[in-house]
This record gives sequence, C-alpha cells and structure tokens, in this order.
Amino acid sequence: MTIIVKKNYSSSLFEIIKEKLNNLELVSLPTETVYGLAGLGTKIESAKKIYKLKERPLHKKLIFHCSDMKMVKKFFFLDQENEILAKRFWPGPLTLILKRKSLQIPKSLTINNDCAVRIPKNDFTIEVIKKISLPLIMPSANRFKKLSPINAKMVSNQFKDTNLLIIDGGKCKIGLESTLVRILKNKLEIIRPGKISLSQIKKVLPYINLFKNKEKFFSGTSKKHYSPNKKIYLNIKKPANKSAYLNFGKKHNKEFKNLSEKGSLNEAAKNLYHFIFLADQNKDFKTISIAPIPNRDIGEAINDRLKRAAR
Repeated sequence: MTIIVKKNYSSSLFEIIKEKLNNLELVSLPTETVYGLAGLGTKIESAKKIYKLKERPLHKKLIFHCSDMKMVKKFFFLDQENEILAKRFWPGPLTLILKRKSLQIPKSLTINNDCAVRIPKNDFTIEVIKKISLPLIMPSANRFKKLSPINAKMVSNQFKDTNLLIIDGGKCKIGLESTLVRILKNKLEIIRPGKISLSQIKKVLPYINLFKNKEKFFSGTSKKHYSPNKKIYLNIKKPANKSAYLNFGKKHNKEFKNLSEKGSLNEAAKNLYHFIFLADQNKDFKTISIAPIPNRDIGEAINDRLKRAAR
C-alpha cells in the first residue's frame, strides 16, 4: 500500500526522502508538469528499480533532474545554444539533450553519451535535489504506456500494490510532460511537444533550423502512450451513449467534464489527464470521447498525447 505524505518543508521529511533515495529506494515527487518517480541519477541500481516498477523498456532513457545550472554544468556539457534555452526556460517545462560530462552518470543510462536533462519548476523538488547534491532520474510516475499522474491519488492508483512514498504537492500546474528538444549543428528537433512551443524557442534562437529524426530512445516517443483502460475517441462533437464526453469550450448537455468552458488551452492541459482518469474510473461509461482541441500552442502537445492515447 502506498504512503502519501502532504508536502511540507520540515527537516524530518527531507531526511526521510534523502535516506530513501540514498538507500537506492524510489520516491514519487511533484513537479510543475506531472508527478515523477525519482531515484538517484548516479546509481544504476536505482534506474533498474524504476524500469522494473514502471515496466518500461530498457532502451527508453530516463530524464535527469537537476537543482540549478551549477549542477547541470557539473554533470553535463551545456553548449552555446542549449545554454541560451536553459537560461530562458529553466527552471521550467523544457528538457534538453546534453552530453554526459561526469563519469558519475552511468553510461548505460545514456545513448551515445546523450542524456535528457531539465531543472523542474517546483520549489520542494528542487530542495530535495539540492539536499541530495546529485541529479535525480525521474520519469513520470506511471506504468509504461499508461496515464501520467497530475496528483498524488493518480500515482497511488497505479502503484497501490507497492509501499511507494508519494509526496502530495497538490495538482500539477501544467499537467503535461515537458517539451523535449535536441540541438545538433544549429538544427533543432522537437522530440516531444509540450508547454514550451516552437514559436517561443524561435524567439530565443531565431536562426535555428528544424530537422526531423525518428527518435525512439527518449520519453514520449512510443506510438501508444498515456492510455487509460477504456477506448478513447477523438474530435467528437456528438458523443455516443455510454461514452464519457470530455468537452472543450461552450457547454454541451451531454458532457461528463469540460476541459475548459472558456476555451483556455492551458486550463485544458492542466485538466486533461485528471479528467481522463475520472472517466476511466467511472463505471457508468464504456468509452471516452473527447471534443476537438485547437492544434496551436500547448494544444499541439494535447493532441500529440491524445493521438497516442487513442491508438
């Protein structure tokens, strides 16, 4: 049975978390994107436990979370373009592909020495990383291909047969995984869309060109992902009977939940996984139907997640 502890800044809670992580145990921590499943980024034993608990394929690399730029530069190489993006968007929902610098990072957790790295925008989790003084590997706290959790209850639901410690930091402010980008020789690839859009990146790096690569080693690249147990139908304007309708915009008399009555894509992103979770848990419905979502800004990331969830 999982153990849920409300976030607080007491020294005793930080000591408990620190002791668990140093003993190569896992802890679920909140971030601004989704809840993460954290282990020491310098220990292959912690990584093995994450892969086993998530039932995640070993070729899918994990994201390293650092507390500040000093830690990033100690463990990873931060070249010019990546540093420009880091200074603009960190702490925040942007993950960069950086080369391993420190031999403390196990080579088996990289692909050709490439690592996914970010600084989360969550004061509590940053404080945990500071106290550990090492990067944490922290993929989303879900079983592989299942819904990412945006609150402690969703984490507990997926790992209820374990004694995982979950720090309850409330509902995530963004609700979708970070934008994941790679820069190679003045060319940029968006591996996974997120809150940070291409147009925002282009404002910071106006000279950058785009390239596409069939990336398969990092998070969010599986064809089927983020899936509930029930079948999902997309771009639905008239939901069928026994289908939980997640509407967007103007109220619909058959809606189960409305992602955002005022048509806010940021609000829709924040609600998306939670409302799918509630629909999935509700025994009155056999399927889940989702209204059309505009494919702009974070809407592009929403549609990316929905397409993978509906496969």
